Amino acid sequence: MNSTLEEVVEETWANEDWMVPYLFFLLSMGTIGNSFGLILFRLYSMRKYSCSLYFSLMAIFDELSLIWWITNRLTSHLTETALRNQSTALCKLFAVVYYSSSQASIGMIVLAMFDRLYTTFKIAHGYFNSLVLTRRQHFQHICLGVYFFMLIGLNSLLFGSQLIEAPENNEEYCVIIDPYFTRIYSIIDLCIYALIPCICMLVGDILILHYIRKSRARVTSINTINKRHETQLSIMLVITSIVSLFIVSPYSCLNLLINFSNILNNDYRTLYTLNDAFGLLSTFTHAMHFYLFLMISSTIRKQFRAILNSAFATCSNGRNPFRSVIITPVKTTTSSQLTVNVVHRLPNEQIQ
Repeated sequence: MNSTLEEVVEETWANEDWMVPYLFFLLSMGTIGNSFGLILFRLYSMRKYSCSLYFSLMAIFDELSLIWWITNRLTSHLTETALRNQSTALCKLFAVVYYSSSQASIGMIVLAMFDRLYTTFKIAHGYFNSLVLTRRQHFQHICLGVYFFMLIGLNSLLFGSQLIEAPENNEEYCVIIDPYFTRIYSIIDLCIYALIPCICMLVGDILILHYIRKSRARVTSINTINKRHETQLSIMLVITSIVSLFIVSPYSCLNLLINFSNILNNDYRTLYTLNDAFGLLSTFTHAMHFYLFLMISSTIRKQFRAILNSAFATCSNGRNPFRSVIITPVKTTTSSQLTVNVVHRLPNEQIQ
């Protein structure tokens, strides 16, 4: 049985001939994009948009998801044992960090979508002003606190992850929770990672597009630039949420199919291929968010160009610390001219 599984893994398209270079490339590109995204959305010029807080948190969660998933896959290709299968502590840590960060990343998109929905609603009804933005920002920390509390509560089962010995080859592998509760958590993960975000984003995106169309029909001269930027961010979020929806859903649906169906139990080749394909697809979304923002939003591109210009200017100043000094001739001033200048600077009552 062991040789059969090894032959199946070797025959699938996800082998180390191209997988290892691709994983390094994906990790590099994702780290660069998430780093730029975190820097960009923490700029003072971007922090006036309340959704920038969600996007900066999303960059952090995206990077955590990338690091843990890719590191686990690289160790499985480059060594004999995957990272999460090396010890019980790593098994628990991988389960908690990877699943929670992946779900939190999608959750930040959902929260940002609700934020955009609120803004486009105010714009469409002519209530958009600085007071609206100030009040909206007060509720951000409350919303984030409630969301993280619910996420931690639902993922508390992940602390029960453990190593179980496989009967066919006597090797230990990491099992999320235990065989009995794995089915339950597959439903929880599907709801948190795909199903609930899917429903929220579809309904929210439809309403956002409706209010954007309504706001364009009602143009006022007050805060026209701010309204245009807010509308542009809303459209960017609509496209991002739709793309993310179709990318992250297949992996969760596959886990549900594996736990509640016997269709793929004997077809190892198809099982490994689908698991690798959907796993890579799901991980890819955590590396592409910043690049998708650049393609969609001109506001993001403008701020990104400002960051690059500032970085290039800093580098050029560091390479040329000594600048040329222009020496101008100093004019001599006679004592009579100095007296006149001083007199003209005295108050009128002192000129006697």
